[in-house]
Amino acid sequence: MRAICTLIWDSFRMLSARKLFWFAMAITLLISVGFASVGFNDSGYSLGFGLYQVDDQLINSGSPLAEVMLLKLLTDVVVPWWFGLAALVLALISTCSIFPEFMTSGSIDIALSKPVRRTTIFFTKYLCGLLFVAVQVACFCLVIFLALGLRLENWNYTIFWAVPLIVFVYSLIYSVAVLVGVWSRSTIFALLMAIGFWGFSWLIQVSEGMSYKFAYTMPEQGISINYQSGETVINEGATEPNKTAVNIHSAIEKIALPLPKTRDATYLIRRKITVDSNNLTSAAILGQLANTAEDDKMFKSEEKYQNRHSERYIILSSLAFEALVLLLASWLFCRRDY
Repeated sequence: MRAICTLIWDSFRMLSARKLFWFAMAITLLISVGFASVGFNDSGYSLGFGLYQVDDQLINSGSPLAEVMLLKLLTDVVVPWWFGLAALVLALISTCSIFPEFMTSGSIDIALSKPVRRTTIFFTKYLCGLLFVAVQVACFCLVIFLALGLRLENWNYTIFWAVPLIVFVYSLIYSVAVLVGVWSRSTIFALLMAIGFWGFSWLIQVSEGMSYKFAYTMPEQGISINYQSGETVINEGATEPNKTAVNIHSAIEKIALPLPKTRDATYLIRRKITVDSNNLTSAAILGQLANTAEDDKMFKSEEKYQNRHSERYIILSSLAFEALVLLLASWLFCRRDY
């Protein structure tokens, strides 16, 4: 147990010694403070702790839409763009070197000399690499939780769903970097391969979403496309799905099945973080804003698109990919001569 704690402590010291860790943490805290600076009063809401006032009859201290606005800002802007993209890139740059440096320096000789199995060493170092993201997201969620609680008197514990989900997304990308790093012992090559594979899987997921809209969402909304002439026709009612679009979506979905669902897992946060006030969810409140039957149809169609993949499908298919990659990486790590 002491050897494992030593590995964890060494990994934490290595991360904390790197400027990128503190740079990313500073930006995270800056975003947290900016998020917490949004306040509400009887006439509307303010930014920058009251420096800029916006009068709004719908979004004010007495409206449940106040919390919806903050949570939509969190789930639709901050999480996907900072934690789902920029922070993960910084984390990859900082942690891709963990295994190559560990395997080429004298530290691995010390670790292997202790009565600890190589598989234990491997997975301990792997979990330590996730600390970069876990610490940042945990601190951010704590600040947001306190800000919502103090400003709106609503202690929304669903915010902390962001911690395991973002760490899970990062683990899917980091597992590829670990496999390439163990195999090649090259930090740069591991980083490039991880980012390249991340971009490829992201492109497949975006293509699957777009093809689903062409195959199912648009016909439900009464929009039909002639794929030969490119002509678009808007009908009064729903139309039958185009067979060509359905076949294209089916083919892309088969390609996406074994790949990690990094994009979909990030957007799971939208489902998990809900509004507690008056027992309403953000989806229910936004649904009440639909003033016409056409708006309601569009809202339901978009909601069906967002929920086309179940949580079980997203998590289990991604976990299967990660397990396969880590098993291969651990096998290479244990069989290598040092």
